[in-house]
Amino acid sequence: TYHGPGQVVAYPLLDLKRRGYFVKEYVYKLEEAIIRTLAAFAITGHRLRHAPGVYVRLADPFSHAPLAQKDSHAADAFVGLGKMAALGVKVSKHCTYHGLALNVAMDLTPFSSINPCGYAGLATTDMASCGVAATPAEVSAVLAEQLERWLA
Repeated sequence: TYHGPGQVVAYPLLDLKRRGYFVKEYVYKLEEAIIRTLAAFAITGHRLRHAPGVYVRLADPFSHAPLAQKDSHAADAFVGLGKMAALGVKVSKHCTYHGLALNVAMDLTPFSSINPCGYAGLATTDMASCGVAATPAEVSAVLAEQLERWLA
């Protein structure tokens, strides 16, 4: 995962056992917080069954139509989609480390030199490319509220 200026990065530190969460549930909650944050800016975020993170339709990031779920190893699994937020979660002794990166308004060029989340050819996008003029500070405030709501 690449981190750079124009992203909002959040690394929640939680004891999953104390909270009663399984890892998959924790990942779902992180994705939901991101999806709700994007919705506050009128962007429709989507999750994919076999590829953690949050994705948008590049041609219409405001579309609410459900995505066709394809096998993430299929050549066309990500066609028409852009990754808006990446998750990088580590759990050790029931405690979470690392977290998420939400692309707000950034130079996306560095993503062309890597395989985002290990997927060759996966497009990466940001909120600015979707036509949303928001600062990382504005997005961060909404994301913090959503993380508090979904992880409480």
